[in-house]
Amino acid sequence: MSDQSASADGPAASDRIAPAAQVAQAERPAGQAPGLGARLLGLIGSMKLSVVLLILLAALTWLGTLAQIKHGLWQTQRDYFESWFVLAELPLSWWGEPLFPDANGEPWALVIPLPGAYPVMALLFLNLLVGGMLRMRLHARNVGILIIHVGIALLLIAGFVKLEVSYSGSLALYETPEAGQGVAHRQYRASTFVSFHDHELAVSKPTGDTIEERVVPEAYLRRAKTDRVVVSGDGLPFRVEVHHWLDNCRAMPKGPMVKATTPVLGAGDGPGLFLSPVDVQLEREHNQVGCYVTIVTADDQRLEAMLVSSPWRLPQDDTRTPFVFEVQGQRYGLDLRRVVYDMPFALQLDQFIRREHPGTMQVADFRSKVTVFEDGAQRQAQIWMNNPLRKGGFALYQTSWGPQIQGRPAGGPPWYSVFEVADNPSDKWPEYACYVIAIGMIVHFGAKLIRFLMSSTREALSA
Repeated sequence: MSDQSASADGPAASDRIAPAAQVAQAERPAGQAPGLGARLLGLIGSMKLSVVLLILLAALTWLGTLAQIKHGLWQTQRDYFESWFVLAELPLSWWGEPLFPDANGEPWALVIPLPGAYPVMALLFLNLLVGGMLRMRLHARNVGILIIHVGIALLLIAGFVKLEVSYSGSLALYETPEAGQGVAHRQYRASTFVSFHDHELAVSKPTGDTIEERVVPEAYLRRAKTDRVVVSGDGLPFRVEVHHWLDNCRAMPKGPMVKATTPVLGAGDGPGLFLSPVDVQLEREHNQVGCYVTIVTADDQRLEAMLVSSPWRLPQDDTRTPFVFEVQGQRYGLDLRRVVYDMPFALQLDQFIRREHPGTMQVADFRSKVTVFEDGAQRQAQIWMNNPLRKGGFALYQTSWGPQIQGRPAGGPPWYSVFEVADNPSDKWPEYACYVIAIGMIVHFGAKLIRFLMSSTREALSA
């Protein structure tokens, strides 16, 4: 077959997707060297960069999975997937036997410097935009591919929005008892939820029937790991010096056989207390952050104390006991707590329902019947796995229930139900992106099928 017939039967040259470098070369006059902008554009949109970025993502996923065993999910997510740079560790072993083990039997880890997933995903988005969309030649045969690229770009944008804008937390409610049978401090209805990950230091002052609060975010306090952070404000007759910040700790008694790595605060005639770091990193929502504070008054009097955030209990109690002190006849309180977020509506748990597999104690289904209160109106709804309640920009997912003992269903009423509350503007975007990608694949492969059938028909008629 001649070159001319091959060109007639195969796709025309103008229908193909030319590499970015070739396109840039074709667009400039003969003999003229490409400019810096053209070379940079060709590099960003090149297929070689796509392959390198995908390999880096695969390596980060693999090494991050290994790191999760030692450091926990939350810390690994921050180090590997939300950072710009990471020193990844690869424990070396041979047929299950650790190589060069230390005193604890842990294998020697090879340290590999890698970019974090954050810049890798950003470059992948630019590569997709330049190489897959802007430099694609507009033709009917490329419509499906263009739609697929738009869907993938929407997935990346959804991940960026969730990382930068969204926040989430936990809400636990007891079943609402009959009138007059409620128990003090149990939470049956709430319009707030507690953050999984974020903490704050609150300085409170009672003023009659209200409490005035000043809040310091965790991002400012974390510098107290290595330095003293001073918290002060107008109208406060004291300053608070925060030091020895710990991301995961427990308050422990100091006995004669216990070695303390942080300051020990006396407790009368008792052995004293200190903050003990927890070596094994739990998931972030279970961690208790802690710190020491020194309250310094205007006349240079000093008061030492330690603060520990509330543990992640199920369900959360609606009471907190801050550290209370008095300066110039006025009472103040210091509380290191998880951030509390407001919802534009209130939720009440009416009934928790669980169903077990016949003849077993394995739970087959659990769900919550709730009442939503908003602007004087109320309505009933149900929340169960993979069927969240969406209201006012929030999504409430059924995540757990109780009481349970050591992870095994046990006990009985009063039941409580635990919901994850998320404010994520891109909550439904991945679903929409999957629809877009599916449409693109149908268009692209459907067009290919039609062209194949038409060419086969022509060959059969001309035979």
